[in-house]
Amino acid sequence: MLRKTLYVLIILGTGLAVAPVYIQRGIIRNFADVTDYKFFDNAVVKKGNPQPWKIKPAEQQISPDEKTLKEIEKRKSIAFLVIQNDSIQYEKYWKGYSENSLSGSFSMAKSVVSLLMGIAIAEGKVRSIEDKISDYIPEFDRDDTRDVKIKDVMTMSGGFKYVESYWNIFGKTSQTYYGDNLHEVIGNLKKEHNPGEIFYYSSAETQIIAWVVENAYGISIPELASEKIWSKIGAEHDALWSLDKENGTAKAFCCLNSNARDFARLGKLVLQNGIWDSNQVIPADYIKAATTAASWLKDENGHQVNYYGYQFWILDYKGMKIPYFWGILGQLIFIIPGKNAIVVRLGEDIAEKSIGEHSIDSYFYLDAAFEVLK
Repeated sequence: MLRKTLYVLIILGTGLAVAPVYIQRGIIRNFADVTDYKFFDNAVVKKGNPQPWKIKPAEQQISPDEKTLKEIEKRKSIAFLVIQNDSIQYEKYWKGYSENSLSGSFSMAKSVVSLLMGIAIAEGKVRSIEDKISDYIPEFDRDDTRDVKIKDVMTMSGGFKYVESYWNIFGKTSQTYYGDNLHEVIGNLKKEHNPGEIFYYSSAETQIIAWVVENAYGISIPELASEKIWSKIGAEHDALWSLDKENGTAKAFCCLNSNARDFARLGKLVLQNGIWDSNQVIPADYIKAATTAASWLKDENGHQVNYYGYQFWILDYKGMKIPYFWGILGQLIFIIPGKNAIVVRLGEDIAEKSIGEHSIDSYFYLDAAFEVLK
């Protein structure tokens, strides 16, 4: 029996050793985690001049009630931060995390890529959102993809065949998340339906946006994020953007790593219509377009897309239109213009139940914030 077990282990070990990198990594890591930046190669996204947040005096702060706090903790949160009028109103951390702790953003990074596209258009590096992706990426200058516009991939309607699943280590998501050649995987994607018609959430389409921007500038997404955004918004810490390999391509669809306070600055940038310290970092008209739903589209269920713009989610709640950044494990940055507020939640899990296209957790964390923002 022992000999048979040994033979099985040897066979499995040999098979793993010759398997593609993404399968090896997928088996070892099992499922995406907020600490995956420790496992990947990373590029530094450099800060500029730090601008610490003002903090409301502790004796004046309003906390969510005890039941709400217990529920936040139960949902495997690691950070909950509420900012209003440029001042921290409430802040709490769990599981040993603090205001200085790095944590993965997952798909919140998609919205950052969108902001970089807005800058690229404003600076004339990308002529128009109506341009074809093949104008910037030669790999897509082929019959089946030549008609795809930047606007299509910005709204997740590029029509590419890609199944968004972190559970299948043999699938495209595993290849893009764990693999070591993003351009090869993305450049070989096939079309599944006509562009500009059907909304289908796909990390591959964000990676295409990043590829367009990188080719337009001739430098990497982490370098662009450093120069165009992170160094301009008062970040207190450098961030990390995970790569597919050493000195490789940024996993632009998922993997900007930072902390709650610095993530909140991205929310403030959107809240202020792209302005920071009187400087127009992102064009205001682009912010408006990015956070307006692509209502001309239908999703795969035939419903009007009234919940997604240019890589931003949009929630209508309590009479307010609330755009937000969203990541797979409940990484959230809410922008609440009606209250001049930003809410950040970071964590290790999100509820599977949803109301429409939004997780029930989105409503829960907003309600928790509203307890603070009375």
